[in-house]
Amino acid sequence: MYKVMVVDDEPIILSGITHLLHWQDIGCEIEGAYRNGKDAYVALSASPADIIITDIKMPVMDGLELLRKCSTDYPDIVFIILTSLEEFRLVKEAIRYNVCEYLVKTELDESLLRNAVLKAEAEVERRNLLRGREDGSEADSSRAAELISNLLVVRDIPPGMRAKLNREGMCSSFAFIAFMLEYPEESDDVTWYAEDYERLYEWEADIIRKILPSIYPSDILVASRSGEASRIVYYVHDVDAASLRALNNRLEDRVRKASQLVTKVGITLVSSAVYSGSENLGSARDDIESACTAFYLDKSDPSVSGLELDSVYSKIEAVIREKDIAGLEASFRLISSNISFTDHSLWQLMFTLSALRSAVWAGVCALGIHNQQWLDDTFSLVPYISRRSMALAVIDDIKTSIESELFRLSASSSSPVIDKAREYVISHIDERISLSDVASYAGVSEGYMSKSFKKVMGKSLVDYINTMKVDKAKEIIKTSGYTRINEIALSLGFDNIYYFSKVFRKITGQSPSEYIKECQREGV
Repeated sequence: MYKVMVVDDEPIILSGITHLLHWQDIGCEIEGAYRNGKDAYVALSASPADIIITDIKMPVMDGLELLRKCSTDYPDIVFIILTSLEEFRLVKEAIRYNVCEYLVKTELDESLLRNAVLKAEAEVERRNLLRGREDGSEADSSRAAELISNLLVVRDIPPGMRAKLNREGMCSSFAFIAFMLEYPEESDDVTWYAEDYERLYEWEADIIRKILPSIYPSDILVASRSGEASRIVYYVHDVDAASLRALNNRLEDRVRKASQLVTKVGITLVSSAVYSGSENLGSARDDIESACTAFYLDKSDPSVSGLELDSVYSKIEAVIREKDIAGLEASFRLISSNISFTDHSLWQLMFTLSALRSAVWAGVCALGIHNQQWLDDTFSLVPYISRRSMALAVIDDIKTSIESELFRLSASSSSPVIDKAREYVISHIDERISLSDVASYAGVSEGYMSKSFKKVMGKSLVDYINTMKVDKAKEIIKTSGYTRINEIALSLGFDNIYYFSKVFRKITGQSPSEYIKECQREGV
């Protein structure tokens, strides 16, 4: 059983959370419920917890102070933060400590709490794996490795452990290196979904894991922030500072070549300088975070400041409640403008998107929509953002997804936009059809067309176009007995016979040649 502690100064909230779930059904038990962070912190020495669900604003000791103290004294505890939209400015600090999930009190329901707790349980297991609890003989060395691994998350290492790291030689000539990942972009012919990126991330992590030891034998995988899939960070020690650049160049080249063959994920390797002594762990961490920020912003030496968007979240909730598309557009223009012209770190962007997600959910819940899957799908690409340009594209996708949902609520069962899209595809079946062509004909944006078409038709526009073209190809073969595959492909707007054959097989389960032979056998 995972032990859960709940901390909130409002008795109604405290009681509500403890009774909202059948905790044993998800492998948990309530270890204690407390009215402030101080009481909860004191209780930890006698009643350890795996997960703490805490309000962020409380008397005596607030959630931030509890989080700060536990990050040093109990770094294995996983936190879920309770807040309100008005308090999101306070959550900015909490993000630095790798909080697992944020829940807005006004939108809290059984489904949201259950999903947050399940996510926290997975994070507990990840941290347990790093610490190597099951191997008692290696507990000390595993603990040391975990503390370094989590340095980017918990922000500090207790003095006693610093001395231990020095004694074990783990702070001798060390550096952080980060593999920054750029995922393939969508095109007229290819649509990428979160599950595709997740698979690419896993493959990329495996490629790096196999190549890295040949360059850096003393390496430790660094724990990522929860939900982060835009970089893979390692800590390496016993490194010769003079050869760091050459080693990194060789490592980057090998990983890039392997990635080009397997995943097509773009790879850029960034690094901290080489340091020695545990007192410099924080400096190395700051180095690598600055390097990652420079990569994200595509600037060599950015001057980072905050994204001041606190006032926009309540506006977005309001315009969604009112189904105000123009107001929604204006709010998203403000977000995109700030992200475009203000230099900020990636974790600041993640805070903005977390706050945005909560505002969107509060708005749609007010409309009577409690579709958690829609919300997850809408924000599914957020963990894979590695460049500011991708951030802007994802934000535009989020906007069009919300517009599409509001359009669905406001429209009748038929959709003029989708009808026009299908009309265009059918009338231009012998041409190369692009998303921009269809969207222009229907009088909507490309993002809106893409999201709306999939929501209404249950398949992407690309899949629909390809299905219609294959149906047309089958018709040509059956009615005319035509057997020149390359000419059929060209007559339907395909650039080459290889791609036509690939699409044909995907849709029908057989190649064009096999289909032609089958028709000939049947005398069609």
